[in-house]
Amino acid sequence: MKIFLLCCITLFFAESFAAEGDTTIIVAHTQANLSSPPSDDDAWVVFPGNKTYQRIILKFTLGCGIPHCSGWDYTVNTLIGKKTGMQDSTISGIDTLTHDTTWNYSDQVEFIEIGRLITPYGTYMAAGSNGFDNSWTHPYFYDITDYALFLKDSVAVRIHYDGWTDAFSATIEFLLIEGLPSRAVSNVTEIYHTYIGYPDKAGFESIATPKSFMIPLNTASAKVSLFMTGHGSQGEFDPHSFHLKVNGNEVYTRLLWKNDCGMNAIAPQGGTWIFNRANWCPGEKVPVYEIDITPYVMPGQIATIDLDFDDYVVQAGESAGYGTSMHLITYSSQHDHDVMLEEIIAPNNDKPYLRFNPISTNPVVKIKNMGKLPLFYAEISYWVEGGSKWYYEWTGNLLPFESEIIKLPAFDWNSSDSANTTFNAEARWPNDVPDEYVYNNHLASQFSLTPRLDTSFIITLRTNNHPEENWYVLRNEDGDTILFKNNLAASATYRDTIHLAAGSYALDLYDYDVQWEGGDGLSWWLNTQQGWETAGSFILRRSNNTILKSFTADFGSNVHYEFTVGYALGGNPPKTAPEPPFHTTGMNEPPVGASIHVFPNPAEDVVTVQIDLSKPAPGKIVLTDIFGKILHRCDFQSQHKSLTISANDFSPGIYFLCLMTDGFRINKKVILH
Repeated sequence: MKIFLLCCITLFFAESFAAEGDTTIIVAHTQANLSSPPSDDDAWVVFPGNKTYQRIILKFTLGCGIPHCSGWDYTVNTLIGKKTGMQDSTISGIDTLTHDTTWNYSDQVEFIEIGRLITPYGTYMAAGSNGFDNSWTHPYFYDITDYALFLKDSVAVRIHYDGWTDAFSATIEFLLIEGLPSRAVSNVTEIYHTYIGYPDKAGFESIATPKSFMIPLNTASAKVSLFMTGHGSQGEFDPHSFHLKVNGNEVYTRLLWKNDCGMNAIAPQGGTWIFNRANWCPGEKVPVYEIDITPYVMPGQIATIDLDFDDYVVQAGESAGYGTSMHLITYSSQHDHDVMLEEIIAPNNDKPYLRFNPISTNPVVKIKNMGKLPLFYAEISYWVEGGSKWYYEWTGNLLPFESEIIKLPAFDWNSSDSANTTFNAEARWPNDVPDEYVYNNHLASQFSLTPRLDTSFIITLRTNNHPEENWYVLRNEDGDTILFKNNLAASATYRDTIHLAAGSYALDLYDYDVQWEGGDGLSWWLNTQQGWETAGSFILRRSNNTILKSFTADFGSNVHYEFTVGYALGGNPPKTAPEPPFHTTGMNEPPVGASIHVFPNPAEDVVTVQIDLSKPAPGKIVLTDIFGKILHRCDFQSQHKSLTISANDFSPGIYFLCLMTDGFRINKKVILH
């Protein structure tokens, strides 16, 4: 067991959270060998008992073990355990003459699962082929802030390897960032932690029986957190839905299915890694479903929670089952408006994002609603260290605990600090009000520069015998299509000579196999082995026909390649940074001479809005519902503005119209019949 204290540290990706205080790193396992048959590797570690943390990240680094990486896909579970104060006993021996029994005693430990992943097919790592070798490692990051109650004093950290062949290695680090969390957890209770065999719907529900729990009196909000993976021939490869019931009422349903296994960051692999499955993509972590149940429970109430599953028939000779861990988590406090910048997907050098990087066009980030109210609006700012800030106003509808990936507009990569390739992003202004918790707004990532290509080069595609699965697109940074190629012939060679102006570009080659419902690339070992498909290739060549870039043909669903022409990234002609968006709060009262008139009010068919200012000025008019959801927006730049809004587009009720301009705002209540 090792403990490190790092002060004023900058940790990128999951390690790059804006910290209120120091970051403590606690190491539980260091290259622990995970060997068959299915087994547990336990380590006792000591966590500080008197600290609070704004965020806790579990970093799990998978590598090859002894003798090498396994060629099969298996489940790896991470659990934490606390002593119950009780003892377990086992018989160590019996004296048959005296009839005396010798007992072994050990402390009873209760474990709860906090992370799950599926190992990749490690054939290529073991063989040192296809760009891999036995020194291969891959990190997985889990946000386990909600489990802080367990991470005090002595804690057992368990890795359960469910494999029947050797082997992998595992390193576990806990990254603890000091400060107050965005939500105060009052209780974490395990509902299920078991493998549920599926003979039929009734058989599933006989194991996943309804469970009743007291909702603490101080509960402000509550959620159910669920890990679930399909096993067996039908359980793994057939899509079906699970259903969550609270007090007998179905409140949530979702298809248990990963439909993007062909976009795996660990690619290629020696097994059937491209197959879409029931939360089972070899080499990826298992997603966690976070389900807000606050509207369906009351403080002090005994709530009954039940997990059901679709009714389907298991065919003769097939099998199905579901590895299930489900927790009830209650909070004594949670902010109404709290948006988190959860991930920077691009630009980012971290291994989980290799598919999408490096980039020179559109950054991609992920936000999460951490507040109690639905999230309809957020402002995203982003910039290269030392460069100007750019802004994007996101609108949508995220329920509590839900996330969304956002593709941001292209921006200016120029920086006054060209030696520092750091990208920053920040999410603020949830529902157009100040964020009530600012410590999860900002992330930073390190990135690499994209290649700089000549103004002319050649795209060469050799199709296999199933060209209907392929197409490719070349786009500029504004998203305009420069070249689109489909309707390809079988086993044909296509050469497109490209002439480009200075700028940033993205090239994508796609593959979609209807049979697999995913991508199998231009060449995949199973297809070629069985004679189902021949092999193709995708190559960029210079004008003199020498190879510029040769892409692996076993790419699954997509090849994504970004580059610049005419300048290196960061050397582009400067762009004019946009002005920050206006916001409806924190503004001054309007000066004399500014007015907004709404008529008729109440309205039945049409609302007319008349704006009169004492001088010409830019501004915007925003119509929201009582929850702050933006329903209509109009930008203007004048002294007088008139517009009409159809009342037929909205349900009867109370709405708010807001004028924002020149540093002030005016709010008007609007009633629609």
